[in-house]
Amino acid sequence: MTALEMYRRVGRRGLAAAVATLVVLAVVAATPQLLGSQVARAIAALTAADPRWLWLAAVGFLASVLAAAGSWRSAIGLCGGRLGPCDAAARYGAGSFVNTFVPARAGDAVRFGLFARALDGEERLLRTGGAFAALGAARAVVLAALVVAGAAVGALPLWPVLALSAVAAGGVVLALVARRETPRRAARLLDAFRALGREPRAAARLVGWLALSVAARVVAATAIGAALGIGSPLTAALVIVPALEVAGALPLTPGNIGITSGAVAVAFETHGISFAHGLAAGIAFHAVETAVGIAFGLGSLIWLAPYPSPGVRRIALLAAGASASLSVAGALSATVLIPLV
Repeated sequence: MTALEMYRRVGRRGLAAAVATLVVLAVVAATPQLLGSQVARAIAALTAADPRWLWLAAVGFLASVLAAAGSWRSAIGLCGGRLGPCDAAARYGAGSFVNTFVPARAGDAVRFGLFARALDGEERLLRTGGAFAALGAARAVVLAALVVAGAAVGALPLWPVLALSAVAAGGVVLALVARRETPRRAARLLDAFRALGREPRAAARLVGWLALSVAARVVAATAIGAALGIGSPLTAALVIVPALEVAGALPLTPGNIGITSGAVAVAFETHGISFAHGLAAGIAFHAVETAVGIAFGLGSLIWLAPYPSPGVRRIALLAAGASASLSVAGALSATVLIPLV
């Protein structure tokens, strides 16, 4: 995907909103006291965070992104699309990169278009839409299990399971009905559900990728809680991740910045953790996740960029990989290894 194609999907207003938001964030980052004493205390609390746990959180976020890309690869495969693991990860990462800087989840449109290219035929947008719907139904199954786990440790109420179960049940009904139908033009929207109904293993594979993605995010949230000295970090993570799933449904800012931190702080406050401490956890969560998303997104764009020859493409990828490895090694040494010595 070229920069021009991304611009067409995001639009001029989306880019303008991204620039305006980044300017505001730069001002706030330079003068956090503008947002009040609570934010200033939260920023101060971050200086005491253990970097080793933050690095573990980064690994968790990376695993979550890779597993999410695997779920999209499985979903598009239900409709006949064939993508390699690296290609699928790059297409997913390009959408995540756009979501980091542009509001209203414009990156989803980029991701949707990139995965639709893996399909042949005039109805590929319909079929990709069906794959996206199948992903939503499978995700409801995983989140329902997460809520049950949270309820088992007393961190969450059980009532969200009813709504999530209704979404999952709707997907099962569609799969059972669609598998008996002969594909027609309008029915191509149900191709993914038809494949799920005819091949239960595909459903298990799709749910498995999503479960791995959510589990890796829980690990990342647990590591962030441990880095800030929050008691029972796993229980805290079981509060954070469902709260962020709800917040993610309202993508009002680029990368949900501000909304993520606020959602974490409010979720923590309802469980007896101070708002400032919860806000610090929210800021750390968003900062590490965003850093991973930007790094992964840049790598995705390098992978997808057009090159004049395969040789030039290999050189560019090797150079980018070497630079990224050196940067990670340098950052790890500065934050973890040198203090240990």
